[in-house]
Amino acid sequence: MACRKFPAAIAFVAAWCMGVGAQAHDASKYPDWKGRWLRTTAGTFDPDRGAGLRQEPPLTAEYQAMFQASLAAQAAGGQGNDPMARCIPPGMPRMMIVYGLGIEILITPETTYMVFGEPMFQFRHVHTDGRSWPDKMTPTFSGYSIGQWEDRDGDGRYDTLAVETRAIKGPRAYDSSGIPFHKDGRTIVKERIYLDGTNRTILHDDVTVMDNALTRPWTVKRTYTRKDPVWLETICGEDQHQAKIGNEDYYVSGDGYLMPTRKDQPPPDLRNFEPGPK
Repeated sequence: MACRKFPAAIAFVAAWCMGVGAQAHDASKYPDWKGRWLRTTAGTFDPDRGAGLRQEPPLTAEYQAMFQASLAAQAAGGQGNDPMARCIPPGMPRMMIVYGLGIEILITPETTYMVFGEPMFQFRHVHTDGRSWPDKMTPTFSGYSIGQWEDRDGDGRYDTLAVETRAIKGPRAYDSSGIPFHKDGRTIVKERIYLDGTNRTILHDDVTVMDNALTRPWTVKRTYTRKDPVWLETICGEDQHQAKIGNEDYYVSGDGYLMPTRKDQPPPDLRNFEPGPK
């Protein structure tokens, strides 16, 4: 297998190459998910619904009020409850919206790796070695994922990866509108990932979220199309103009000045700064 370098992921690819050489892998048992997968659906969490309130998330009254406050803040020029505006990774399940450059999926018997080309070169490790949930997990934005391969059509080859993800770190939102997760951090995400039955260039991900800010599990269906692998380096922080100071969102102009994002916005607290020369 030819291994190529991904920017910001050389160590990962080196480990991948060594692992392939160290242990033979019967690829005939696993589906062909090679290539780069780009989303074909919208960038909202539920791709079948419009943005903002049209998402109709099944939130409790408390978290619905937080969602509406996020939308109001964005309408006024701020970022609301959108951590990605400050270069915080999207995390699960938002990362499966798949931004920009797409996702590459690398399958081994013990682990399925998901490499995201943008916006922050995140990774997912889906453990498929039959392990149980550990007693203690350190939360990460990608979470801790355990998967099981299934042969739904009985042809002797796996076709579906069922995944459960826990221990997901915050702050997070479902999408750019700021739909919130519960502050207790107990989100569980379940997925079923599989190729389309009639078009092998289409990949599906059925996502179900269980969270204490929801009145019921929330299920959405995402779709991706296969393209040739083409990867470019993108660094979110290199051109970051959003600045959050205290509870206020500001904007840094091209010439380096801190600018307001809404009408009558108060300036930041400067009590610890010496005044400049007059």
